[in-house]
Amino acid sequence: MSSIKITAIVTVKPDRRQELLEVFRQLVAASRSEEGNIRYDLHQDRQNENRFVFFENWRNQAAVDEHNASTHFQNFLQAIEGNTDGVEIVVMQDVSENTD
Repeated sequence: MSSIKITAIVTVKPDRRQELLEVFRQLVAASRSEEGNIRYDLHQDRQNENRFVFFENWRNQAAVDEHNASTHFQNFLQAIEGNTDGVEIVVMQDVSENTD
């Protein structure tokens, strides 16, 4: 079974950017230590400093489910509630025949 790749785009309210950036960094560090995680990266849009993009790669759906149930992910959800201008989640599969 191929890995599951997720892109999450979170646009934060400007007055919450610094606070949420710290929450995002904590989420990345904790997520990278999860057994089913292959890669977990955070990027900031160079043209919109309030827009953050997470790139995630998980071994399988069970790993995603465990991540979603984790304390650090639940803390992230709680922190962004009411503090964003938009959240978009895209769950993908690789169709380019990559080996990773």
